[in-house]
Parts: sequence; C-alpha cells; structure tokens
Amino acid sequence: MVETENYTGANCSGSSGGSNRIITLANASKTYQDGFSVTVAGLELSLTSEYTVEHKTALTEITFLNPLWDDSNIVISYSITSDTGGVTGVGSDFNLGPLSDFGVTATRTPVTMTTDFSGNKTYTDGTDEDIDIVLSPYNQKYNLDKSGLNKVYDSIAFLKPDATLNKYDKITYDSKVYRVDSVSVRDFNGTRLFNVAMLYYANDE
Repeated sequence: MVETENYTGANCSGSSGGSNRIITLANASKTYQDGFSVTVAGLELSLTSEYTVEHKTALTEITFLNPLWDDSNIVISYSITSDTGGVTGVGSDFNLGPLSDFGVTATRTPVTMTTDFSGNKTYTDGTDEDIDIVLSPYNQKYNLDKSGLNKVYDSIAFLKPDATLNKYDKITYDSKVYRVDSVSVRDFNGTRLFNVAMLYYANDE
C-alpha cells in the first residue's frame, strides 16, 4: 500500500531557511525505502545527499540536509508493505545467502550533522543499535603525504534492503570505527535486493 502525506516546511523542526530540519510522518506501520520519495517545491530529493530517513514502525523521521523554508510544499510518498518481495525469491536472496553465510553483527551509531552560520560542522551521536551487515575486508594502504606514510582503512558494507543506515553514521566492528560516506541501492527489475554503504576508517575503538 502506498501512502502520501503533504506538509510545508512550517511542519518541520527548526527555523525557516535552516538546515537539518526534521519532519515526523504519521505512519502507523513500518516504512521502507523501496518506493519512498520526498519532494520539496516540486523537486524530488536524493537520499543521503539531500535528505536522510529513519524508517520506523511508527512516526518515521526525515531530516532535510539543506536549507528549507516554511512556505516550501513537501510531498512524501512511501510504501508500508515490505520491499523484500517482488520477483519470486529475489528480495530474500541477500538475506538467505550472503547475509546468512558471511554476515556479522556490528554496532550502528546514528549521527546528526549540523552546520552553523560560519560553516562549521558539528556531529552528534545518537543511541547505538545492532545492525546485521556483510563487511568486506578493509583495505590497509599507506598514502604518501607531506608528513610521511599515512595509514588509512576503507571498507564496504552490504546490508538488508530495509535496514536503516545514513550518511555520517558510524559503524563499529572488530574494534574499528568507520564513518558512512554514502549509501546506494542495488535492485533487480525494480525490486530492492540490498543496500551498499561505502565506509572510511575513522579511528580504533
């Protein structure tokens, strides 16, 4: 079932023209990213670069990353039917295959980024929660910079199609903390198979 909710910027938290304003939906069942769309002033926004979403069984929250004015019209459409269906067997292939065989339980820390009038960014950690992912072995490499050899780690996380993970969130596993750089969708014939998160090393736990 597809639901549509209509708002204006005045329904969001914060002040007109501000960034990282939050709106809470009226859903009473869990929302899913498959078929989820957010339109502001007639333009559909892009996930992770223009908005993030915390899918919940009720009162899903959307954060608008860019300036949003009170008189802007907001239209949000979403499905409350699990997006792991579709073509027979396709939606559950990842859960029953790679996730079952190679999955690990990591810790997700939701992070909210705010920018002040000077352009300085502040990152605020939320409450830790478990997340099931397939984590590719990190690449350990040494980049030559002015101070010498700079050690960095990078990795890729594969996660369930209905899992919530947003840009700036932190993933902790095996005593290493990674920050999410981007999250993208992998689908087949319009059915979401899994999500892919690009991670960069932040620090050791």
